[in-house]
Amino acid sequence: MDFLQDGHNLSYLWIASGIILMVAELFIPGTFVFFLGLSASIIGAVSYFIEMKFWTQILAWGILSGILIWLGASFLRKFFPSASEKAILNPEEGPGRIVLVSKDVLVERKGGRVVFQGTEWDAISKSKRIEAGKRVRILERENLTFVVEPLELPEI
Repeated sequence: MDFLQDGHNLSYLWIASGIILMVAELFIPGTFVFFLGLSASIIGAVSYFIEMKFWTQILAWGILSGILIWLGASFLRKFFPSASEKAILNPEEGPGRIVLVSKDVLVERKGGRVVFQGTEWDAISKSKRIEAGKRVRILERENLTFVVEPLELPEI
């Protein structure tokens, strides 16, 4: 472990690890890996000139990584907005149609399923949980998820 005792060798290790992580970003989805590598390279460069203990470097890397991920994500969202879409559907594509719930539909959370045109689709509710076996009305579609409401049938 004499290798890690020399501050310059540890700096080289940080910089090399950072470069490997930044290159790994090409193969691993999710932009955060690049920011982990960038922060490792920065810590390596700083520790080359300023003597820091190993645990101080680890702590600084964690904090810097968090800051860079947060700043980088907010910066990148401005240039690459979400591909979310709210579709306005024709009547034959869903709105107003009454369908059967095949898996409990949750409030504002995915996981529920409805059967529409012989296929199961993801569904969410804006108001309340709807149990499987109940009938619902389709209000709109958000990407591949239907927004549904419970069907209130009059008592006989």
